[in-house]
Amino acid sequence: MRELPHIDRMSPRANIYLQCILGTGIFLLADGLSQFNTADLPQFFAYLFVAMLSATWKFNVPGVPVTYSPVFAFILLGIANYSLGEALAIGCAATLVQCLWRAKERRSPRKVLFSVAVVAIGITVAYNPPHFVLSQGLQYAPRMLSLAALVYFVVNTALVAGMVALVREEPCAPVWKTIVRSSLLYYLAGGVIATFIIVANRLWGWQFGLLIVPLLYLTYRSYRSYLAKRDREAVL
Repeated sequence: MRELPHIDRMSPRANIYLQCILGTGIFLLADGLSQFNTADLPQFFAYLFVAMLSATWKFNVPGVPVTYSPVFAFILLGIANYSLGEALAIGCAATLVQCLWRAKERRSPRKVLFSVAVVAIGITVAYNPPHFVLSQGLQYAPRMLSLAALVYFVVNTALVAGMVALVREEPCAPVWKTIVRSSLLYYLAGGVIATFIIVANRLWGWQFGLLIVPLLYLTYRSYRSYLAKRDREAVL
C-alpha cells in the first residue's frame, strides 16, 4: 500500500515523522542489501520479475488514500525463502514499480522514498523473529509464516496510518482501523496464495511455484470488481 496524499504539504510534526521513517528505512535497506546472498540466481530473478509485474496490478479503495497490489505475497515469499537482502530487493523494487507505474498524481520523490522506506522497515522487522522461530526446527514453519505475515501487516499499516493521520491532522487510531478494515481480506488472500507458492517451491521446485502466480491476478481482479460493485451500490 502506497502513494500518500499531499505529502509535500506537511506540518512540522509530519515532516519529522517522515524524516525518521526515511532515515530508518534507508539505513535498514542499505544494511540488508549488504547481506545479499543468493543460492539460486535464476530463481531470484524470476520471482523478482514476477513481483515487479504484480506491482502493476494496483487499485485504489474508495475513502482510503493508498493503493493496493499483490506485492505483499512476494514479500512474504521473500521472507520465507530468501536471505534478508533478497527479500528487501524483491519488496522494494516491486514497491518502486507500484509507485511509478501509471501514477495518477505527480510523482513526488518524498512519497516514493517513504513507500520504499516503509516496506524496508516492515520486511526487516518481519524477517528476524520468524527466522528465529524457524531455527528451532522445520515443524515450526507454519508458525513462522503466520508470524511473518502478521508482523509485516501490522508494521506496514501502522506506519502508513501514522503518516496519513499526521498529514490530515487526524487521530491515528481511526485512520489505522480504516486501512486495516479495507486491506485485511486482501492481505489474507495474498498470504494464502503465498503459502501455496512456498509449499510448491519446497515440494516440486520454484518453477511450479510460478504456476500458482495467476491466482494472485485472479484475486486482484475479483477484489477490484467487488470494490467497484460496492462503490456503485453505495452511490445508488
